[in-house]
Amino acid sequence: MEQNSSHNPPWAPTAGLYQKAVEQGLRSLGWAQARPEGLYRPMEYFLGLGGKRLRPVLCLTACGMVGSDPYLALPQALAVEIFHNFTLLHDDVMDRSPLRRGQPTVHERYGLDAAILSGDALLIEAYTQLAKAPLRVLPEILAEFNRVALQVCQGQQMDMDFQKRSSVGMEEYREMIGLKTAVLLGSSLKIGALVGGAEPAQASALFRVGYLVGLAFQVQDDWLDVYGDPERFGKQVAGDIKACKHSFLRVMAESRAQNNQRATLAQSFERLALLGQSGEEAPNFDAEVQQVIQCYNELGLEEGALAYQHQLLDEAMALLASLPFGSSPGAAFLADYALYLARRQE
Repeated sequence: MEQNSSHNPPWAPTAGLYQKAVEQGLRSLGWAQARPEGLYRPMEYFLGLGGKRLRPVLCLTACGMVGSDPYLALPQALAVEIFHNFTLLHDDVMDRSPLRRGQPTVHERYGLDAAILSGDALLIEAYTQLAKAPLRVLPEILAEFNRVALQVCQGQQMDMDFQKRSSVGMEEYREMIGLKTAVLLGSSLKIGALVGGAEPAQASALFRVGYLVGLAFQVQDDWLDVYGDPERFGKQVAGDIKACKHSFLRVMAESRAQNNQRATLAQSFERLALLGQSGEEAPNFDAEVQQVIQCYNELGLEEGALAYQHQLLDEAMALLASLPFGSSPGAAFLADYALYLARRQE
């Protein structure tokens, strides 16, 4: 299945309607006028930085796909988006990131205390919206959200722990990105389906679809870091390599490499870490980055990572098609939208 290259792909109108509903829903929360300003202004600012809003779109999609009005799940769609932004805000604090989507992070603009407190308030607001679910499914939805919220925290801790290690195995990496990234995409579909009246088994199957798409989404993100067009991707080339991050490409390289190649990679990352600490980034820094990329190329990672991603997507699409609503217009939209997200070039 090839990604649609048209400027007006078939999923765009529906996604646009859902995104518009989400933006209106976020504005209706009234944070711009809420007091005290020191708490609510950072929340309004951070949500105003934008984003794909893909998690709430998935939530609304699933609700409609199982036969209900998609907007019945709008509060829960807002909940998953607000929770996602809560995690990003606190991630920025932990990573000491100066920018988010090209703008100053909350702790840079408003201070560390404001970032922590407004992040906490986002989490509370997420639960407030989630609890607006129909009473018949509220206990199950709360249990699902609690499970996934804790798993996201587990994934973040694993990611931080990995940065202290010299190597990470493929199964460990997949578990980490599954917890940190994929479970929330899967849960967005599952929660929307439950609100829409789906059977628990069907909702769980949709979770699996979203989980697999989430894994593919992260693989693409790591692939773009090295092989994407920087003008389209909007990030520096090889940022993960420069940061000595255990990305999918690095983990796959270490799993494929022979002894001499593995030693070369280890030496390059050791030197990059030392050069980064000393602030020396050129020309030695760039030479080490190119050495790593050369190893990646020799190991066939440009094609290998995409082949792995295609396996994930093929499994997700086959599972989606097997569901009772797998041939519905909503399922067709989900398939097109998911493939776009996982194979995006920016």
